[in-house]
Amino acid sequence: MNGQASFETARDTIRDELHIQSPAQFPYGTRGTSVPTLASTILAPHNFVAISSPEHTNCEYSEPCIDDRLDFVLHNTENTPKSTSHWLGSLEHKTHEGCPQCFSEMMQPINFKSTPSVLVFEINSRNIKVSKTLKFEQEGETVVLNVRGLIYHGDFHFTSSIIGIDGIVWYHDGMTTGSSCENEGDFDMFSSKNLLKCQGKNLISVVYARVLL
Repeated sequence: MNGQASFETARDTIRDELHIQSPAQFPYGTRGTSVPTLASTILAPHNFVAISSPEHTNCEYSEPCIDDRLDFVLHNTENTPKSTSHWLGSLEHKTHEGCPQCFSEMMQPINFKSTPSVLVFEINSRNIKVSKTLKFEQEGETVVLNVRGLIYHGDFHFTSSIIGIDGIVWYHDGMTTGSSCENEGDFDMFSSKNLLKCQGKNLISVVYARVLL
């Protein structure tokens, strides 16, 4: 079995399993599905991966940390963040509780318990900056996740760009490149604005990953 046939077999097997799990979200035929929903389903954690703690910064009041709901796909927020890095650093819930010390409204910041190996951002804005790296502080060390994939959509069709560990961008469009990818050059030469569009299609997802060498 060649590489293309192996890929198609794996794709069809996963598609069958997803359709059985949720026919409405993952239909057969020409009906489309949401890439962020697909990513959320595939990357769904089996346990709590985040913690949060209600706090008020003015009076430095805080409560003990608790497990919180968060997965490895971050969906669009009401207010467009300045950048994906800023988005990651501003994850929080609003609470309806008042601070017992100053009686002001509290917030509930959310943090991952440990650095994810993969993190996906759903992009619905043309004004957000795509940070090329994300930094996590873990046990006194800085762990870096780099952009490794970019997914684009337009005319009811998805394309992607893959960034290798050597920093080369590879463009893939199943309708035109088939099982091959086209060299688009060095990722360092792409500005954040350049990343928001590719071949006339809009960016809808950014995939960050930690690469272990």
